[in-house]
Amino acid sequence: MSATTVDQAIERTAISGGTDGPVPQKGKDPLIVYRNVGKAFGKNVVYDGLDLEVRRGETLCVIGPSGVGKSVMLKLLTGLLALDSGEIWFDGDCVSEYHSDAEYLAMRRRVAMVFQGAALFDSLTVYENVAYPLREQFDLDESEIARRVTEKLAWVGLPGVEQKKPAELSGGMKKRVGLARSIATDPEVILYDEPTTGLDPVNIQRINGLILSLSERLKCTSVIVTHEMSTVFAVADRIAFVYDKKIAAVGEPEAMRTSRNSLVRGFIAGDPDTFGD
Repeated sequence: MSATTVDQAIERTAISGGTDGPVPQKGKDPLIVYRNVGKAFGKNVVYDGLDLEVRRGETLCVIGPSGVGKSVMLKLLTGLLALDSGEIWFDGDCVSEYHSDAEYLAMRRRVAMVFQGAALFDSLTVYENVAYPLREQFDLDESEIARRVTEKLAWVGLPGVEQKKPAELSGGMKKRVGLARSIATDPEVILYDEPTTGLDPVNIQRINGLILSLSERLKCTSVIVTHEMSTVFAVADRIAFVYDKKIAAVGEPEAMRTSRNSLVRGFIAGDPDTFGD
């Protein structure tokens, strides 16, 4: 597909207007705003004018071809990567103006990230893994830490595994322990980076169910980077499609499935002819 055809096929339905839009307000929608964000690694430009709003309490799935920077978007919000231009706002604060981990601390206490590979500490027990963010970010006594660890492991369907090491767990169990660790702090926002990668269909459905149940239990906002369409259509309130260094389209699941945008339709349908080799 030629560059001209690609440009004609895309419907730009995300927010736009550079960095001169209204200032997001604390306690109001949208909760998260990416405004004209640019990010490059050397000559590799990942984003050139990324605009996106995430509404408070919604579950937003971020989709798009491999290598377009979907996970980078999450890391820019949490400060794991620094943006090159533009702004990122979280609940009325311009977090892209932060310059130190100390400035990010208050926001990170409200936002949890579920990493693609679970990112468990192999030398620690399940209990110590789940307790880790509680000890790092909060001043809690051991009885409260124990209560939260037990509660969150029960929420993900893994009661009684506290003393096991990660090496003793299956891939699906590791994913769920990683999820328990992320929600131990009762976050307001959960960022999921490919939560079902490498799982069999049964475990994919199990994780989908957990995402829905945790959203209800915690009344949280969820942003999910995924290639798994069964996850997207099971959990998403809205879908954002990343292409050509921007958010190319945003909409509710059924609207995206039947979009006039041939790239969106082709990606969702898994059509190999849409993007070529």
